[in-house]
Amino acid sequence: MDIYIFLFYLSITLLAGFVFGKLAELARVPEITGYIIAGVFLGPSIFNVLSFEALGSFDIITNFVLGIIAYQIGTELWMPKVRKSGKSIVTITSVQAIATALIVFGVIYLIDGRLWLALTLSAIATATAPAPIMVIVKKLRAKGPVTNTVIPVVGIDDMFGVIIFGLFTAIAVATIGNEALSIHNAVIEPVIEVLLSVGVGSAFGLLLGFVSRFFIHRLPKTEKYIAYLVFSLSSVLLAVFIAHTYHLSMILTPMMIGMVFTNFIKKEPFEIQGAALSNFSGPLIIIFFTLAGAQLSLSVLKSAGFIAVLYIVFRTIGKIGGAYLGAVMAKSPKVVRNATGFCLLPQGGVEIGMLVAVSSIFPSGEAIFIKTIVLAGILFFEIVGPIIFKFTLEKVGESRLTEHHQEAVITDVKQLQEA
Repeated sequence: MDIYIFLFYLSITLLAGFVFGKLAELARVPEITGYIIAGVFLGPSIFNVLSFEALGSFDIITNFVLGIIAYQIGTELWMPKVRKSGKSIVTITSVQAIATALIVFGVIYLIDGRLWLALTLSAIATATAPAPIMVIVKKLRAKGPVTNTVIPVVGIDDMFGVIIFGLFTAIAVATIGNEALSIHNAVIEPVIEVLLSVGVGSAFGLLLGFVSRFFIHRLPKTEKYIAYLVFSLSSVLLAVFIAHTYHLSMILTPMMIGMVFTNFIKKEPFEIQGAALSNFSGPLIIIFFTLAGAQLSLSVLKSAGFIAVLYIVFRTIGKIGGAYLGAVMAKSPKVVRNATGFCLLPQGGVEIGMLVAVSSIFPSGEAIFIKTIVLAGILFFEIVGPIIFKFTLEKVGESRLTEHHQEAVITDVKQLQEA
């Protein structure tokens, strides 16, 4: 695509997403939902302003923004805070992932009877999209036991998702072609992917920490903001490049950079780099979710059929019930037991990556059928998931975006304008 046409599409995407986001906010639903709906209107399903061919040109931007979001998840995993509830987080994550996989597998295999389909859908059902969760947490300035549980659970959940997906799809492919099951493909490859992603991300995080401690720390305060922004973005760009080139996790690699880095620095530089990245990423977040909406096809709903309904209903039951059971086993507070599962419904980022893998490892007929069902699920969970998540945080009283905060923000803006 010509670069200037690309810039035209980019401007339309940004403006449409912003306008629909504000309309969504007026309707008291998350801005993310507005971005996604704007994308649906721009995409092939309705006006076809962004064709499937045009959308392919945006891959580098979507991967970059996904890297930034994963990095921000990592920066929230401050070990003294995580350590207090580390055991409960691992318990909740593992139980909800296993419960979701088993419930979706059992229902679809019992009703449909195709082992390969039940295995693949149950593996994809375990993953949770981190992007809408982080954006809504930042938007609401959410704090509290549910927020402190959900953020690390989402990060660790993707590790479980990658491993379960590798294991289940290897078995599924073997059942289709009557091939011998390869332990290397089923277990070793996904484990190596996770370990390398963690290792590479940790190395970059250490490097960024050393740069902060021995270089940026010495700069004048006025120069630290841009320095942290430059080094953070450079680290994310390198992580995305390495993850893409060497087939590592596009989420785990930058997430580990953020986690290691945030545990290497003091509170002041942490707050500076967090503010710098949040201010920079605002327009990119709008583009990311508007493009995600444009990739959704409304026609998928017609062809996905009853299996898609089963996938949506029983993934929801697995996430909510599994998180509740895990929280009970971990002896978590009542509010965490009751609310966490409702916060784990969004899908969209990791799952789309899994569908790319499905296209390459399954015969075309089976791959198309799987993608049709999962895309119907993504369409539902991308729109409904953020609404339920926002409502849950507000219901448990962890949203800090009260009228007082809104007035404070308006006052700050006016003071800046007058300065």
